[in-house]
Amino acid sequence: MVLPILLLIVFALTELSLYFWTQSRAEKAVQLGLRRAVVSDPVAVGPGLDPAGSEAWWDGLPLGLRCYPAGAGPGPCPAFAVACDLEAGCRCDGGCRFGLDRARLDGIVQTMRAVLPDLRPENVRVGYRTNGFGYVGRPLPVPVDVTVSLVGMRYSTLFLGDLFGASLPLQAQAQRPSEDLLSR
Repeated sequence: MVLPILLLIVFALTELSLYFWTQSRAEKAVQLGLRRAVVSDPVAVGPGLDPAGSEAWWDGLPLGLRCYPAGAGPGPCPAFAVACDLEAGCRCDGGCRFGLDRARLDGIVQTMRAVLPDLRPENVRVGYRTNGFGYVGRPLPVPVDVTVSLVGMRYSTLFLGDLFGASLPLQAQAQRPSEDLLSR
């Protein structure tokens, strides 16, 4: 009579331990992907993120003007927020002028697979948002916060699918400011 309850507890603890271990691997994979995204060319290609599309980015603002987020300082600089993944491409609020560079996304995914081998490119979203660091005339790219997220990835239960459900969501996200690695 005690054996079924004991087995249920053992299998439940094993299942939860495997889930939390996989969740920890997902978080580490996102951290590695973020580091790769920060030091690599952006996945989103467009004004502010690549020199070819950024000639008119500062749009006549006086050189040296400090950039502030809208409403936070004397003179806001142009701002954008873009998120890119394979399902929707690149999208932004109020229309988007960014394209997705699949090869750059694949590089991030390959880095993440070192820790999370089941990861597929459609499970990764990379976002860029201007952060107000910098000044007008600063060499491109524009300073942004980079975010890497897992989307639509799930952990398939092994033992107790009826108790926990057939799968559990794996969620992870990390963000940090971009880096300018060009030497001048």
